[in-house]
Amino acid sequence: MKPKSFFFFLSFFISITASDKLKAQAVNVQDSLALVDLYNNTNGPNWHRNTNWLTGPVQNWYGITVVGKRVTGISLQSNRLSGVITSGLGNLTNLDSLDLSSNKLGGNIPTELGNLINLKWLKLNDDKLIGNIPSSIGNLVNLQTLYLFGNNLTDSIPSSIGNLLRLTSLNLNDNKFKGEIPNSLYNLVNLTVLDISDNKLTGKIHTNIGNLINLTNLALYNNHLTGGIPTSMGNLSKLQYLYLNDNNLQNNIPRSFGNLINLGNLNLSNNQLVGSIPSSLGNLQKLYNLYLQNNQLSGIIPSELGNLVNLYSLDLSNNQLSGRIPSSFGNFQKINFLILHDNKFTGEIPPSLGTLINLRELYLNNNLLSSSIPFSLGSLINIGILYLNNNLLSGSIPSEITNLQNLQELTLDFNQFTFSGIELIEQKFGSDATYSNQANIPAHQNGETLSVSAGGKLSNNVYTWFVVDRGSTATFAYDSVFYPSENGRYYAEVTNSVATKLILRSDTINFTALATSNNALSSTFEKNLSANNKEILFSVYPNPAKDILHIQTNGSATFSLINQAGKILLTTNISGNGSINVSGFAAGLYYLKNNSTGAVQKIGITK
Repeated sequence: MKPKSFFFFLSFFISITASDKLKAQAVNVQDSLALVDLYNNTNGPNWHRNTNWLTGPVQNWYGITVVGKRVTGISLQSNRLSGVITSGLGNLTNLDSLDLSSNKLGGNIPTELGNLINLKWLKLNDDKLIGNIPSSIGNLVNLQTLYLFGNNLTDSIPSSIGNLLRLTSLNLNDNKFKGEIPNSLYNLVNLTVLDISDNKLTGKIHTNIGNLINLTNLALYNNHLTGGIPTSMGNLSKLQYLYLNDNNLQNNIPRSFGNLINLGNLNLSNNQLVGSIPSSLGNLQKLYNLYLQNNQLSGIIPSELGNLVNLYSLDLSNNQLSGRIPSSFGNFQKINFLILHDNKFTGEIPPSLGTLINLRELYLNNNLLSSSIPFSLGSLINIGILYLNNNLLSGSIPSEITNLQNLQELTLDFNQFTFSGIELIEQKFGSDATYSNQANIPAHQNGETLSVSAGGKLSNNVYTWFVVDRGSTATFAYDSVFYPSENGRYYAEVTNSVATKLILRSDTINFTALATSNNALSSTFEKNLSANNKEILFSVYPNPAKDILHIQTNGSATFSLINQAGKILLTTNISGNGSINVSGFAAGLYYLKNNSTGAVQKIGITK
């Protein structure tokens, strides 16, 4: 090769090599060093992904965006970074997005982060950052998104955040911020999302919150905020999600909330709100979830709430609401959860609730509801939980309730039911139903007899009578009538062979024997019954009987069927074996007397 050609080749080689070197080192040296510092201080070798880091061109490093010679983006979320964020990150002055969220970072947010004045996205959420937010954060005037949630940041929210006028999303929830919400925050009129929930913030919500007219999501829940809810919040007509729950907010729910016509979720629960539910809430026809539980709300439920036809969940529990449950609640055709327990509702359960075929859970317990259970509730084919306990419900339980094939929990305890219907509930639902501790049933005196009405099938009941302070005095199967032998204070307990989880107890009644009695003959029968109890001189079956009563005796005798008033209803001769047709007699207790021996047996007739 000629010398001239050799030198030309050498010059070309050197030129190409130098060009490649310049290309490899094109990124600003300050930026490169800041990234190396980040890698070394956050356990870079053990990141989930660290492709090309510290080898090759910076623009090829995983999660790094380069424009021109400057680093403009860092996206290393959920990448197992640990350690601390160092001040060197503040040298990346052309950075417009920084996402180090969902890692295991700790330490303080460096003040030098305020140097990143071109930053538009800053996400350091779900790390373990401690300390406070440096006031230099206010220098990031181009910031549009700031996510610092899920850390251990303390002290107050710096008022300098109010300088970030381009912010559209601010999420500081799940930290330990204290102090009041800085008034400067209400300057951020471009915010669409403001979430400062799950902190230790105190003080009042300023009326200037009404300035944030672009908000779609507002979450201030689980703090220690006090005072009233500002009426100006009704200006936030774009709101879709409003969460003020779990604070110490007081006073009334503003009527202006009726202006929030785009609201889908409203949660004001677990506060100290008082007064009535404003009827204007009926304007919120896009509302999906309404939670007002655990306050001190009073008065009646406005029927206008029935306009909320898109409701999925409604919870008004643990308040002091009264009056009737509006029949307009039957309009909630999409509702799955209706929770009204622990109030003071009166009147009947609206039959219109039986049209809510999507309902999965209905809680009406701990109120003052009366009358019977409407049979229409048997149409709630998807319901799994039905709580009716601790009310004043009575009457027969409709058999339609047994149509609820998906029912897993049914509570009927602490009402005024008897065994009527309860037997069917036990047979259908068994351990999935509770019905104990019903109200006392009345005890009646008629002449020289005491009686109670316990409902259910007579042949399933056992009646035990007690004298107060002296224990039991008599026990009868399928017989609610008792002839006391002396004056005293009596009550009865009734058990049922099917509905075994319930013992009905009667009121206590003062019994005084009458001087003369229309039931003297019945009393005589009762004495004869006691006298012959040890030696039955004839037998009958079945007892109780529905149609035919069979009688067996030795020899031949006449038998009389006598009612409780002592009236002979029929007399027939029985020789050995015989029968009496009792299908024409009313259900109740009767006496069968062997006229030859005077022996008497109680006979039950059922229908």
